[in-house]
Amino acid sequence: MRWLDLVVGVSAFFISIVSLVVSIEHGKTMEKMVEQNEKLVAASTMPFLAVSGSQLDPVTQKPFLRIELKNGGVGPAVVDWFEIRYKGAPMGSSAELLKACCLAALPRDGHTKGVIYSNVSQSILPARESLFLLQLDPESAGKDLYVALDGARKDLTMKACYCSVLDECWLSDFDGRPKKVKECKAPVGTKLW
Repeated sequence: MRWLDLVVGVSAFFISIVSLVVSIEHGKTMEKMVEQNEKLVAASTMPFLAVSGSQLDPVTQKPFLRIELKNGGVGPAVVDWFEIRYKGAPMGSSAELLKACCLAALPRDGHTKGVIYSNVSQSILPARESLFLLQLDPESAGKDLYVALDGARKDLTMKACYCSVLDECWLSDFDGRPKKVKECKAPVGTKLW
């Protein structure tokens, strides 16, 4: 019966080794599945900001200048900071921008009508939604201001840092793909829009 004890012992040892190998491989497979699941969750919450503009009101087909920020991603964008520069100089408001680009076209009293802008920094932009950064109605603001601002658009640059709801963050200059960053901190001297 000694040989039977030996066979049972070797069999138990072999079964233990096989179980250990199967457990290790199963653990590796589970780790890969968790990684893939994390990537899937991150991808399903990723925001993607883009800037666009138009010169016509889509409903009336009349001149109407719009510059808008759109979240074309699948998750909300937590916009920590957003900056607009005109010829390299930071602008903190529409009034500051209009004085820098279009002073000759502004009314003498300094009161502009028909110009609307939205603050973007420290806001949340839902997926597939847009926000008008600046709107100008030439009927209210005047044709000269419309033409001046439309011509100045080529000298506007924008930069933003935004995060997903999972705290994955990106820095974008809206000229190509956004760059992934660890966190969003506005550079010193940034005038937030």
